[in-house]
Amino acid sequence: MNVCFVGCGNIAQAMIDGLLSNGISTSSIACIERNQRKVELLKEKNLEVIELDSLAKENFDLVILAVKPKDALSAEKNIFQAAPNSKILTVVAGIELNKYSNPNSVIRSMPNTSSAFGKGITALYANDHSSKEFNFASDLFKKIGHVFVLKNEREMHAFTSIIGSGQAFLFEVLRIYLDELEKIASDNADVIEIFKDFVTSLGDSFSDEPDFETLINKIKSPGGTTQAGLESLEKNHMESIFKQAFRAAKDRSIEISNEQ
Repeated sequence: MNVCFVGCGNIAQAMIDGLLSNGISTSSIACIERNQRKVELLKEKNLEVIELDSLAKENFDLVILAVKPKDALSAEKNIFQAAPNSKILTVVAGIELNKYSNPNSVIRSMPNTSSAFGKGITALYANDHSSKEFNFASDLFKKIGHVFVLKNEREMHAFTSIIGSGQAFLFEVLRIYLDELEKIASDNADVIEIFKDFVTSLGDSFSDEPDFETLINKIKSPGGTTQAGLESLEKNHMESIFKQAFRAAKDRSIEISNEQ
């Protein structure tokens, strides 16, 4: 499979790192990027950086659109002008297929940055789920994680908020943890490594017992410190706060679509 990334921001970089780590050859990946700093990073990975005019000559299986939402529709038109037979896989948030000039030749996806480690979760949708290109896209994302094929495009907004943006919400919670740990362990040079072990242990615990209520009950005891903390979280409506964050991210995804 030969692919070309148009735009190489954070998501594109995560996908590229995951693909290279999982056996995809550098000769199978090309990039179109204007930012010189990013161009240098791509070349350090031995990736070819080409011009848009070269798209038609290369005959890529998929052209991966990974630009900012405000640039997506014009970039899509430029791609089809340069190579009319292209099949585009877009990772741009918020923009529905009917906003593109050639929606039947566009596949929507929403990956996350865990793709860099082969543990991504990606939503996938197109007007035709049986096409060769849709299967290419599914196979590509399976190399770097898990794939959810959505039944309808509306689900993409919710998926974007929960999986696409949700990682950042969890990182924000962990940042608060780290801040508190550093207050009591500021003289410990290994505090970051200690915290990494703490975060890793959460995943290990869930692997052994994939039920949150059971995991919580293993830690708390009636009248104890954990019980007091959990009651405080409930009193301060932690669940509502997170659901509001998901809703805000979903609403913004819808707004981005309506802005185009």
